Amino acid sequence: MRRSEFFEFLNRFAEQPIPATLNRHMYLWVGEIDDLLSQSPTGFIKRLDLHMLCGSLTKTPLGDKAAGRVMSDAISEWILREFSASQRQRALLITGLDLLYRYHLPLSTFIRLANENCMIILSLSALDANFHPAKPLPSYVQLSPSAILKYAATEISEEAIVKEE
Repeated sequence: MRRSEFFEFLNRFAEQPIPATLNRHMYLWVGEIDDLLSQSPTGFIKRLDLHMLCGSLTKTPLGDKAAGRVMSDAISEWILREFSASQRQRALLITGLDLLYRYHLPLSTFIRLANENCMIILSLSALDANFHPAKPLPSYVQLSPSAILKYAATEISEEAIVKEE
């Protein structure tokens, strides 16, 4: 989806409920979030920064599975506390997808929220979508530059990925 189409749709969605024609109202924004926020209706988008959420945790889990559980619980608690159910139109912007990918957390928590009143926008910077290190990595290091993009795209159709025009 082109950005201009997405902004047009975003403005219509902010005004009235719109049934989803694709799976659900779940979108992947590839680019800088300042561009998204500056062209969105004021107060329409609430942001969940997963890095900040993890920084505020009081537990230090041992191991990836424990960290994933703690993070999943923290996300669920944040949603209940900060983004409770509402009949009015709203959108949730999630940043820090690298943490979801790192701890193999499913997107189902966010998918369940998406409906004709609630839009979910996963955000991935252009750099994270196709990372290339400045210097060559040692041969024992394997790098998949588009791994986070592929992870997010498992639940989001190609038509719902918003890229630069």
